[in-house]
Amino acid sequence: MKKSPTVTIQPQAVRRIAGRYPFGHTGDIADADTGITPGEVVNVQAQGGAFLGRGYFNPQGATPLRMLTWAKEEVDLGFYRARLKAARARREGRILNTNAVRVLHAEADGLPGVVADQFGDVLSVQLRNAGVERHRDLILKALKEDTGAAAAFERSDTGERRKEGLALQTGVLWGELPDRVEFFEDDLNLHFAPLDAQKTGFFLDQRDNRRLMRTLVQPGAGFLDVYSYTGGFSLHAARAGARAVAVDKDQVALGALEQAARGNGVSVGVRWGDALEQLAGLEKEKRRFGAIVLDPPTLAKRRDDVPRAKRIFTDGAASALRMLEGGGHLLISTCAHYIRVDDLLDAARVAAAEANTDAEVMAVTYQPADHPHLLSVPESLYLKSVLLRKA
Repeated sequence: MKKSPTVTIQPQAVRRIAGRYPFGHTGDIADADTGITPGEVVNVQAQGGAFLGRGYFNPQGATPLRMLTWAKEEVDLGFYRARLKAARARREGRILNTNAVRVLHAEADGLPGVVADQFGDVLSVQLRNAGVERHRDLILKALKEDTGAAAAFERSDTGERRKEGLALQTGVLWGELPDRVEFFEDDLNLHFAPLDAQKTGFFLDQRDNRRLMRTLVQPGAGFLDVYSYTGGFSLHAARAGARAVAVDKDQVALGALEQAARGNGVSVGVRWGDALEQLAGLEKEKRRFGAIVLDPPTLAKRRDDVPRAKRIFTDGAASALRMLEGGGHLLISTCAHYIRVDDLLDAARVAAAEANTDAEVMAVTYQPADHPHLLSVPESLYLKSVLLRKA
């Protein structure tokens, strides 16, 4: 193994890092060799010299250390190939009836800062920190080999890059990128505009919940999809015979939804605007629905944001419950790590009281298998949903 700079960990952080937790925060660092450049691979040790592992180090980063391995191994092309092979094996046989899959889920697949989604022959990639930026050529080569994607584009336009001192970056990585990336999920043909869509293009993490809600749809009943984005829930419900309505403030996303609905031979009504305002409007119109999805954006990027986020969930869920038919179902979902299942249940409990009704908790669901939750990385559990049935 080539000689690398060394970073020494504070005694109180050694057990956590040795236990395969991948993040070393500023207070965890006891010492670091001088001259380490952002993203350089370093050897990580305890005070006294005991080897702990290897990782990317960015002296200026908000999270300076990101562990890659707890073994004495080179971080080279072979390393990235092995990580991709392991990620593919982890998903084998678990993602069915679609050609869209998350290939790499950052730390949960052993590659902090790399997110890659494959949609048929097109790959969407995010590189989020200085380490993966430094190794971008190796990582992209391994991805191209492993996925066989004919084209790829980059959506490295996240706030994490700014915290790492990196410029935001988007564009074509290789191949001829189509104006519309097309893929299928069950019996639906879906699409998005790769450089105009949100995040990596499409929210693959709600796949299992879309299928779950579809099983609960009654033909001819109303279905409300709040914070719909491009309307994956709405399209599944409409295919099952529901009268679906999607609510979002992203006009481009709603336009894509309308195109997808026409392409799939179904009808979805759209309401553009603020979600809570649209819910209030639908209430005034005395609309009724057999099933409702409430799936807002992150809302809580810090722990301090949780109380405000819970209030938004409460307001939205109360309105939804008032419009829900007896026996109807409400799915409340969050993609924020800091919002716990208990927070969703608390918000729903207050909402039910405000709506003067009761509801049964039918299920609690999490992210699908191609977005793995690694036990040693609590942050890798982010998507939590509660399914309620109105009394």
